Amino acid sequence: MASANGGLGLEKLLWEANQLFLEHKDAEALEKYELLLAANPEQQEALTKASIVCGRIGNRFPDDTHKGLYFQKAYSFASTAWGKDSLEAENNFVMALALSNLSQTASLKERMLHICQTKRYLDKALSADSLHAGAWHLLGRWAYKAANLSFAEKSVIKLISQEAPSEVTNELAIDAISKAIAIDPNNLVYYYDLARVQREANLKSECVNTLQRAIDQKLVTTEDLELSRRCKVLLKEVLRIRT
Repeated sequence: MASANGGLGLEKLLWEANQLFLEHKDAEALEKYELLLAANPEQQEALTKASIVCGRIGNRFPDDTHKGLYFQKAYSFASTAWGKDSLEAENNFVMALALSNLSQTASLKERMLHICQTKRYLDKALSADSLHAGAWHLLGRWAYKAANLSFAEKSVIKLISQEAPSEVTNELAIDAISKAIAIDPNNLVYYYDLARVQREANLKSECVNTLQRAIDQKLVTTEDLELSRRCKVLLKEVLRIRT
């Protein structure tokens, strides 16, 4: 196989994997990234995108067992990339993303530890690249979680870390996700998450405006179709429209 011989073969394999990545054909993309990494284990782009793809696949499973398997793979790819270059924005972003995903299947103590660690990696990512839309979006999601911790969660954080989230509000989450949209105005996930935070913050008119902007976006992938449907459902809920 040409791809196993390096050079142009590996470049072609990466291009094919990236096309599948953009189309959210994640299982096929992951297969190609893993082929590429078998030939070149230190290929940074393949490592970071394989991590993102594993996270996306994991999030499609309803059960924690399958989620956990893919989330662990995502973390393994991310930590390998980070170990090669701990200053690169994308490497820090995928570490934060992998930890955020791992939180879904973790124990209470592990979840709170992940919250503290996620923020550190996001700070490094944005320090290296202040225009990293994905990092701003994830910072917004982190802020929303941190602003709405239960008493038990706050207590655990105080026990395990000296960096417990303080003075974190829904407004910080809104500001961060809004920055992500300003940088990448075509990502429906950003609009959907922003609208949900705005609804929780009782910002009805702002929420409606965000959802209307989302619905007007061009739909490219099947994920876009599903997100657009969710946005329409949420808009009806906010406007109290009954079908």
